[in-house]
Amino acid sequence: MTFNPIAATNVLECKNIILDHNPIALDLGSQTASIDNIFIKNLIKNKQINNSQKTNLENLSNKKNFNTKDYFRSLGFKEYKSIDINGAYESYQFDLNKDISKIYNFNEKFDLVINNGTGEHVFNQYSLYLNFHNLTKVNGVMLNILPFIDWINHGFYNFNPIFFADLAASNNYELIKISLANRNGAELKLDNNNFSILFEQIKPHLNNSKFAKMIEIAKEK
Repeated sequence: MTFNPIAATNVLECKNIILDHNPIALDLGSQTASIDNIFIKNLIKNKQINNSQKTNLENLSNKKNFNTKDYFRSLGFKEYKSIDINGAYESYQFDLNKDISKIYNFNEKFDLVINNGTGEHVFNQYSLYLNFHNLTKVNGVMLNILPFIDWINHGFYNFNPIFFADLAASNNYELIKISLANRNGAELKLDNNNFSILFEQIKPHLNNSKFAKMIEIAKEK
């Protein structure tokens, strides 16, 4: 999987709302960094970061090469780990189609758990989201970045926004943010008073909803 600008920006947002001073993060899927020094420098200019993060990110931007773990450490994460069946980047070599707490006796919990371009490739969605739930601390943050508009045969699934609304409602999660975005970091997002727009149905014979208009803007831009 690719750790791109939209993932990097959202991880920063997550870090800044996590209460633990020494948080630990887990990626569902090993991530190859596709952010560069220019992105890091723009991040320093445009986003809310503290002094420690600014210093760390400036040091990171001066490196010729850096990886995803380096980025997480620069933001203030004490640890960064990943799970991937291929074992890349020292990942835990677990199959997310299975309940990893039972099959691998893995019960560690994390402040931030990330599903960035992984979930669509896991056939057993029940096990995927069971693992997601079990790996996240109470009051921890779950971050999903997954395909939606115009992604055909990329994986087994595409994910509609209402999936996350009902997932949250049925598990007593707080839905903090939901948006449409591209990999380069551009986002269309609503405040939580207007989340319901994202859950309107769009049908071929009924496409005059506010959400349909939002979809058209996303495609155009």
